Amino acid sequence: MALERNNREKELLLKGLPIAPGLVIGKALVWKHKKIKLNRRILPPEERAKELEHFHRTRNLMLGELEKLKRNLPPRITRFVDFQIAVLKDSEFIKDVEYLIKEKGRTAEYAVYEAIEDRINELLKSEIEYYRDRAKELETLYYDFVSYLRNEEKREVIGSDVVIFADDITIEESIRIVNSDVKAVVLQEGGKTSHAAIILRDYRIPAVFGVGDFSDKVTNGDVVIINGWKGEVIINPSKPTLERFKELVAKYNEEAKGLVEIKDLPTITTDGRGITLMANIDLPEEITLVLEEGAHGIGLFRTELLFYEYGDDEEKQEEIYREICSKVYPFPCIIRAFDLGGDKVIKGYREKNPFLGLRGIRLLLEEEERFRKQIRAVLKANEEGNIKFMIPMVTTLWEVKRSRAIFHEEAEKLSEARSVEIKLPDFGIMVEVPSVALTIKAFAEYIDFASIGTNDLTQYTLAVDRRNTRVSYLFHHTHPAVLKLIKMVVQAGREYSFRVGVCGEISSDPVGIVLLLGLGITELSLTPSLVLQTKKLIRRIAIEDVEKLAEKALNLADGEEVTRMIMDYIREKAPDIVEKYGNF
Repeated sequence: MALERNNREKELLLKGLPIAPGLVIGKALVWKHKKIKLNRRILPPEERAKELEHFHRTRNLMLGELEKLKRNLPPRITRFVDFQIAVLKDSEFIKDVEYLIKEKGRTAEYAVYEAIEDRINELLKSEIEYYRDRAKELETLYYDFVSYLRNEEKREVIGSDVVIFADDITIEESIRIVNSDVKAVVLQEGGKTSHAAIILRDYRIPAVFGVGDFSDKVTNGDVVIINGWKGEVIINPSKPTLERFKELVAKYNEEAKGLVEIKDLPTITTDGRGITLMANIDLPEEITLVLEEGAHGIGLFRTELLFYEYGDDEEKQEEIYREICSKVYPFPCIIRAFDLGGDKVIKGYREKNPFLGLRGIRLLLEEEERFRKQIRAVLKANEEGNIKFMIPMVTTLWEVKRSRAIFHEEAEKLSEARSVEIKLPDFGIMVEVPSVALTIKAFAEYIDFASIGTNDLTQYTLAVDRRNTRVSYLFHHTHPAVLKLIKMVVQAGREYSFRVGVCGEISSDPVGIVLLLGLGITELSLTPSLVLQTKKLIRRIAIEDVEKLAEKALNLADGEEVTRMIMDYIREKAPDIVEKYGNF
């Protein structure tokens, strides 16, 4: 298919959430919105038995289709199908629908709507993205059900080199997309933890979600450019833009082949310094990407999404921890305790200034029994001995002492109960608060390692909320003040023999990577899809060079000056990386 711009339209840029990385040019295929006009008529008594039969026949048909869909899916994806199956088999759901049809005279589609509406609305009220994504899954399940009731045609993939534009996509549509030659997906809504996001990431189909209403902005056949790295969608690009991106796509595709070739090569600088690259994950399903990208373990398993589903289920947590850690063995798996509060809202805790309130380890020590459950799950899962455990948002030495005491208490109880010594994971802390960095030596005897969370460290150092668009331009994790705090932690680690790594967004920034290596960091944890690009950059730089640059950076005035200086070095050593990825 020739990709020629429609000259009648102006170039338009849409911004959304970067869901799955990649850079593609294609033709827009706009799927119609799933807006349903409910049939709200009241059925006379003589029609209700037939309508009830229609409901059960449709439910059984859907269950059969979902069971078929599961057969050829990997286990990491089948859980999304199982979620829909569980809803359709839920006895309360079935009773509600039967009552509404038999006693209230609702049509089947109206009854299903009423039965599921309350569940959806309750989830949508949540400030937690995870729950809102579950609400959207229930909503798409409802749309699917009505489509089956009405025997409507499915939205199909038509043509080649297409980019799907849709309000949302069902699990079944997600699977059909990955089995077709769709080049990318753009959704009006959707979050990073939705089934569609996870499936598309897993199958490496570039995706951007949350771009807003595009109904009057894109039509079938429009040339579009999708940058899954930056969450950008360009509709009807100008001729210069199109030509520039054609070159970038060609280079990107060539680069992808080259990255595969370095997967098994060591992450080593030109002057022989070895660097450990690990991956950050939020969900068990992401372990596939970790293994494919060749990361040497998990440097940060954020367990907050696990909390929302299994916060009180110790056995399920243990099962998930064991499975993940066995898959990355013999490499380490660093599990971070539930980091709740701040932007990760928990029911029952509402504060005017949550980032300075009850969050991280403060909340865990207040909710001690939940904390102990997670610790027990971690201890029991550490059969291979490669688990490491760390606590978030530390601000005082007492928090570390108390957490470590609980950690050892639970280990002793388990050892006694099992009559076998528990393999005790290394115990570490997140360094996210300037006061901890400044007094890090006081923490040294109580920790085995420290992981620097540069997102919060920068936020608290510079007094900038990075999510506030009015001040986010002031957020620079390359600011000399932040770099000085990182250096203090690195030096303390060397002096007191505890390991120091970095797991914040700075690890995914080429400028940040250069600076971190120059400051003495030898362990980086980052987004799985960026591991190979990072390895490529590291294999082009010399520690001797970057140490000098980092020393200069410490004496500059602000983050912008630092960034300009480091970018000059990267352009010299890795111009192709700057051109294609910029900030990766």
